[in-house]
Amino acid sequence: MQNKSYNQNINSTEELIKKLNLNSKVLKKKELHFLKKNGYFIIRRNRYLLNNLRLFRTEIDRFVKRDGKKGGWEGKKNFYRKGKSFEPGAKRLGNLIEKNIIFSNLITIPEIIMCAKEVIKDEIKVCGLNFREPKKGSGDQRIHMDWKPRKKNSEKFAGIVAMIFFDNANSRNGVTRLIPKSHLKKDWPEKYIDINVKNKKEISPKINAGDILILNLNLWHAGSNNLSGKRRRMIMLNIKRRTLPQLLNYQRFLGSSTKSKLNNSQKYLLAIRNNDKMQKSDSIGVGKYYKKDFQLNNTLHKRV
Repeated sequence: MQNKSYNQNINSTEELIKKLNLNSKVLKKKELHFLKKNGYFIIRRNRYLLNNLRLFRTEIDRFVKRDGKKGGWEGKKNFYRKGKSFEPGAKRLGNLIEKNIIFSNLITIPEIIMCAKEVIKDEIKVCGLNFREPKKGSGDQRIHMDWKPRKKNSEKFAGIVAMIFFDNANSRNGVTRLIPKSHLKKDWPEKYIDINVKNKKEISPKINAGDILILNLNLWHAGSNNLSGKRRRMIMLNIKRRTLPQLLNYQRFLGSSTKSKLNNSQKYLLAIRNNDKMQKSDSIGVGKYYKKDFQLNNTLHKRV
């Protein structure tokens, strides 16, 4: 399934879905409804991942060892300082497809594509593919969202993040905490709750290796502490509306050799075809771009 070559040009998400032979059997209506209502959904025991867990674990560990503290800084060379970790409490890697073409297979997992289509309801593209693993005693994050809030109900959602797990994850080794239905709120989390403490409505789902946790980018969530020190390798696949910028400029950061190994479905998703508009910036972070339309007010009110 994942290694099949697609030779015909693809010019829309509908053509992509047709080329990948995706249909209503990939996910049930009630599963997509759960995602729409709650802002998250867990794809259990993906067959492709289960069949390739050892390969992905081996490659992840190889690049973590090779890159060390440089991991995670891909596309952000202007901010990198020698010996400085991108996130001191976690092992990080970026630009995974350039490191090994095997990672490109993750971006066409059928269930992920169908979840993205359901949430975005527009043309889609891959905006990031990054690795994160919290170290023992670290990994805790403030509650946050991965995009800016909608201003009204009629506004379309921007996208999803698919958290692809290569180890079992629970509240003891840094599973993602999330607040169901929070994607429907119209402002930043800190306008409603104290983002620095555990919220009474948050849940910590139990995840198995080979599972994929889908989050609407507007869902409030946070990483948790890896108390046990057990491995919790996870890759985050960010998919957004096609008009929005990528977290990493793949036209610039994928080499010609890597691009030549990608099939047309993957090239379309990564927006690296000749007719795809070149993004000006190397990367887009969660700072200026996400919050330029909002004046952040740190006053907490209307707690949920």
